[in-house]
Amino acid sequence: MDNWRRTLRSIWAICWKDVKIYYAKGPIVVMGVLFPFFLWLAFQIGRGLEVKEGIAPLIAITAFFTSSAVTPIILPWETRQRTLEMLLARPITITRILIGDILASMLFGLSFSFLPVLYGLLLGIVPNNLGTLLGLLVLATLEFSTLGVLFSAMPTDVPADVVMISSAVKLPLIFVSGTFMPLNRLPEIMRCIALFSPLTYVTDLIRGLYGGGNYFPCILDISVTALYTGVFVLLTVKLHKITVIRRLQLK
Repeated sequence: MDNWRRTLRSIWAICWKDVKIYYAKGPIVVMGVLFPFFLWLAFQIGRGLEVKEGIAPLIAITAFFTSSAVTPIILPWETRQRTLEMLLARPITITRILIGDILASMLFGLSFSFLPVLYGLLLGIVPNNLGTLLGLLVLATLEFSTLGVLFSAMPTDVPADVVMISSAVKLPLIFVSGTFMPLNRLPEIMRCIALFSPLTYVTDLIRGLYGGGNYFPCILDISVTALYTGVFVLLTVKLHKITVIRRLQLK
């Protein structure tokens, strides 16, 4: 029991450290929140959609961007500042550090993902099952937070290197995942590509919860999202355990 308590305390300490140092900053809010909002607004106005049609994509891209906005830069930055060495010199493992980073990102992503949900509720736009939506957001923010930490496995102390790679992956995912165009309206080749995007299944289920119609069965959307989450967690832990030594050797 004492070991579990120490483990949870160390994970929470990492999480709270991330919140204070990285997330409670104005530029982070701009990068993680305003960017997806204005991206959504441009498509919303350009296509002349009603608010009800656009609320599902807004929730999806908000969860995606806010949950993965900061995690790619934390470990490279701490490597540069030599604080990672200090953490690992204490009785704490790289796995606990990763879990703390993911937890902080999840809390950040959830806090802002709820805003478009509340916005919809104020306008009378209610999902078919609010409990399912909230549960999906928890799972989705875990998935996208872990994806962000996975990017940071690159053994570098230059945050810009990781940001460049993560942006090169995340931005195309937005456009191939049926976020702004329902899957049934996409060309066949685009639908085939969309099958490999983790964002596709989150967006599809949220759109279905708001009455837009699911392309896939709900159970498939949830199952694939859970599968991607598990794969990202395993890859993240495995890759970081491999690259942490190379990271500590950087001058």
